[in-house]
Amino acid sequence: MPEKIGLLADRGLPAVRVRAMLQHLAKASENHVSGTKPILEFRTGTLPMDEFGNVRLADTAPGILRDYGWDRLVYVTDLPLTTRRPVISQTVEQGKATMLCLPAFGLLRAKEGLRQELSRLVCGKHAGAGQREKGVDEIEGGDVEADTTRVLEGRGRTLRLLLGMIRGNRPGQLIKVLSSCLATGVATGGFGIFYGSVWEMSYLISSWRQIMITVLSITLLTFWLIYKNGLWNGGYSRKPEPSVLSVGADATSTQASSDSVEWWRARMDNLATTGTVLISATGVYALIYLTMLLVSAAVVPVPFFENKVNSTITPLDYLTLAWFAASLGTLGGALGSSFDTDESVREATYNRRELQRRQIVGLFDGD
Repeated sequence: MPEKIGLLADRGLPAVRVRAMLQHLAKASENHVSGTKPILEFRTGTLPMDEFGNVRLADTAPGILRDYGWDRLVYVTDLPLTTRRPVISQTVEQGKATMLCLPAFGLLRAKEGLRQELSRLVCGKHAGAGQREKGVDEIEGGDVEADTTRVLEGRGRTLRLLLGMIRGNRPGQLIKVLSSCLATGVATGGFGIFYGSVWEMSYLISSWRQIMITVLSITLLTFWLIYKNGLWNGGYSRKPEPSVLSVGADATSTQASSDSVEWWRARMDNLATTGTVLISATGVYALIYLTMLLVSAAVVPVPFFENKVNSTITPLDYLTLAWFAASLGTLGGALGSSFDTDESVREATYNRRELQRRQIVGLFDGD
């Protein structure tokens, strides 16, 4: 009788990635170690988190295997899993259930890496990506009781996870939510274009100063979005898990280990948040710039512009005017972002699982 393998993926990017690979996986499964092609069944869904924001694979896998009648389970999640190194997979039930961390596959060649790992698993083999971690006593997001935990090794492993986390957050979604920010930015920049002093400044100001103003405006918008919406992870407010409490010297070392893992994860959270919001802020700036370019071309007549600056005007001067106005508009957009609700910004900044984890561990409780 052929083995029945269930492919379960979180809604969003994991489901999109796995669904796109189903045809390839069906063909790859013909090389199953048993010699018999297994039955593959794909479902979209999530595994529950405990009160600490961790997915207890060892607790939930047996029930899922039983309820769906699967012999093996492969779960792909966009929830980052970390010890003091990025976790790429965890396995329980003697290899019958495997959880793959999509962000750990990074950005470049992420699809190919996931395809190779899924191909191994549907062929009845064990997870092979990364290196097996021994003695896992604390993990953020995953299961400390897993039979096998595999982590990323080598140079660039932290950057790989970081890029994967940013990709999973989908920065483009945040741009769509910042309607008030964008509207205020366009209004501020557009209003400035009607003033001749802005034309003169854009004409006289040096390129390096323009670049400084651009960087400043994007940085301030990024800072304000993170600060105003409570996106910064200042450290977990949760209580230590009972399993890490002990007596005497062991308690000190175990607690220090726990703190180290939490600090490492908090740092990764903040880097990913900053990267996500920075990309979104840059996107907002680009949209404001394009709008200012159209407005300046439509509103500012060439003779009037030349008379104001006492020089011949070229298309480059209109690009510079739009550039300067966009920087001013982005500064105004930072104030306009205050009218976008915290909830909508948070939902657009993080993927569903990361948002759920942050809500569970109380990272937004300081509002």
